Amino acid sequence: MRKIVHVDLNEFFVQAETLRDPSLKGKPVAVGFEGRRGVISTASYEARAFGVHSGLPTSQAKKLCPSLILVPDHFSYYEELSRSFFSYLTERFPLLEKASIDECYIDMTSFLQDGKEEEQLFDLQMTLYRVKQLKCSIGYGPNKFLAKMGSDYKKPLGLTMMTKENLPLYLWPQPIGNMFGIGKKTAPRLEALGIKNIGDLARTQDPEVRRLLGSSFLYLQGEANGIGDDVVDTGKWDPKSLSAERTFSDDVEGIEELESMIALCVEEAYAKVEAYQKAVSTIELKLRTPDFRTRTKRITLKEPTSSKAALLHAATNFFESVYHGEPLRLLGVGFSSLSDRKKTPQEEKDERKKKEEGLKAINDALTLGGKVMLGSDLEGKKHEGQ
Repeated sequence: MRKIVHVDLNEFFVQAETLRDPSLKGKPVAVGFEGRRGVISTASYEARAFGVHSGLPTSQAKKLCPSLILVPDHFSYYEELSRSFFSYLTERFPLLEKASIDECYIDMTSFLQDGKEEEQLFDLQMTLYRVKQLKCSIGYGPNKFLAKMGSDYKKPLGLTMMTKENLPLYLWPQPIGNMFGIGKKTAPRLEALGIKNIGDLARTQDPEVRRLLGSSFLYLQGEANGIGDDVVDTGKWDPKSLSAERTFSDDVEGIEELESMIALCVEEAYAKVEAYQKAVSTIELKLRTPDFRTRTKRITLKEPTSSKAALLHAATNFFESVYHGEPLRLLGVGFSSLSDRKKTPQEEKDERKKKEEGLKAINDALTLGGKVMLGSDLEGKKHEGQ
């Protein structure tokens, strides 16, 4: 049986902001922006105690929590923290699958001793907090689903061991809407059919439930019974799309102001493109009118590009072609169909120089003769001898 662990950084964006400004620690904080149409991105647990949560309008959040401290997002900094955190884990546990900017799965079968799993994971949790100053919740199980449900079970700094033996205690009593894989629209429809909690789904043979879930029924019921995927994919985590959007304080219809917002969204989304070293093939625009109708338009570029100027030019021209002068309450820019960015000749030169310097240091340290070479140099020597 595999020993799978899910690590989830608690209120990650707020934690990051607290590291930037320690005076925020222990206070009701939310990442978002001011304005009548502002929306909360993430809230601290102190703010959540007042009912503040992700997706809540800022105006409503401030009514619920008058002392709420609102800070703007700094996504590039969050990316930097995320890379540092998961690099630390990967160095110690190579079988790691990054699931998002703030969570990952780890196959710890070879590291956790039988009977000491909880003790070892608690030590890891405290070590991560001490070394990286980041709180995380950890879930443990024989597969990824149970590990994920374990990390969600208790926050912050939760540690939950999910096994097939304790499903009736930890998993089955949970509301069906808490189950990973059950969407917000599906949960109330299941409740209407009598599936109030995960245990109900684990036991049901109701044909109406089967019809509602379709081909996913057996898979989801299997997970509700503790059966799931235990393969950790160690391939590099690749975002499918990168985007940024803004909700306006007042409806906007002036083309100049909207194009300024396009530029701001491109700037923010491009920071993510740069962080992941990607090239963009598709640009998406999201436009929402005051009556909450949302239009999404996309255009495919002639060739992938990683140029911010080219993306801004293309996004602006595309916006001018699809905007018809209507008032907007939200505008967003997204980049998708991403591919790995090709290195420039100078970047390749710098990278080779760095490798050669590293090899020189190794060769200088060799005391028994021999020489370590780059693979590309070795290939060239082989052809010279033919």
